Amino acid sequence: MIVNRTNGCGKMKKRRRKRINPLTLIIINAVIPIVTMIFPSDKSIILGLCLGYIALFIAGKYKTAFKSVLWLGVAVLIYMINVLYLHSSVFGAMLKMTMCFLPCILIAILIVTDYNSSEILSALQRLHLPKIFIIGLTVTIRYIPTFRREFLIIKQAMHIRGVRFSVLNPLRTFEYLLVPQLFRCVSLSSELTAAGLTKGIASDQKRTSYFADNFHKVDYILFIFGTIGLIVIVGGFV
Repeated sequence: MIVNRTNGCGKMKKRRRKRINPLTLIIINAVIPIVTMIFPSDKSIILGLCLGYIALFIAGKYKTAFKSVLWLGVAVLIYMINVLYLHSSVFGAMLKMTMCFLPCILIAILIVTDYNSSEILSALQRLHLPKIFIIGLTVTIRYIPTFRREFLIIKQAMHIRGVRFSVLNPLRTFEYLLVPQLFRCVSLSSELTAAGLTKGIASDQKRTSYFADNFHKVDYILFIFGTIGLIVIVGGFV
């Protein structure tokens, strides 16, 4: 029994080492929009998509990567139809902006679904950012999956009561679905803030962390790939 537990602990350590440091994802997600804004080209979009998909594959989010590839294919197809036949500048700009933000969305999904608030808080503290900003960002990230769960609960409760939602009845949908969610948001935000204060998030003392915040091989792989891609884009080698 002792050997099995030891082997189990070894496997857990190996799994943890394969995880990407949340600080790496936060830095990449902050740099990608800046690069895309300064160098607005297809190369920067491709670089961001490559970083996003590499992060998803390292984290084992194959289903999320496959779904995003399908959506990306649909967006590219619509964009080509617009270029060849519709010739709408507004519609084309909207599609181009969607593709620009897709890498950030991929990494944000990974941060929200694969890391808890304590890991994110520990990573943000290494950047020495203002505490007000860290608290607000942590509560926001923590609230996203909670909002989704509450939305599904309200939808299921309405389904049990025989209430159907339809786009053809927007006022009814707003009344039965969004109004309860808004009231629930107020109480949930208070609960999340209280939970953070209970963990000492507002303390002036330096917080210790249960989670290891060192960079590993996967983090360096992402940094090296991103740096090489940035040099190629800035230098105009391709």
